[in-house]
Amino acid sequence: MLTSGEPGLDYPDTGDIVADLRQQIRAAVDLLGQPPLGSFYRALVGEAQHDPLVAAALNERFIRPQAERTVARLRKAQQQGQLSPDFDLDVAMAILSGPLYFRFLITQEPLTHEYVERVLDALLVGVTPRP
Repeated sequence: MLTSGEPGLDYPDTGDIVADLRQQIRAAVDLLGQPPLGSFYRALVGEAQHDPLVAAALNERFIRPQAERTVARLRKAQQQGQLSPDFDLDVAMAILSGPLYFRFLITQEPLTHEYVERVLDALLVGVTPRP
């Protein structure tokens, strides 16, 4: 969801996609919970809705790099048989980030580790390989 080039938001590769997603998303949630970063990021996303230059910079610096890292980690898990071979990884990225952005920007409910678990459970039930 968010990256500032900090190593704490890079994806681990433990061989367990669920554990790796959990660790990375929790790190992002923790980062957004640190004042004033959360408020600043919320304001930046808001400004991007009205200013194409801010939107382009936000996408270039934060959104696209994190999306690429997420899809790359999902692709590796898919190649390892941890995810269904026909699952659309770009859609998975949207499914993972959408609920977090919705809560962070729209409802402004707290982003918690428990919520991360609920999002991961909801997504991963549908993408794990079936016998």
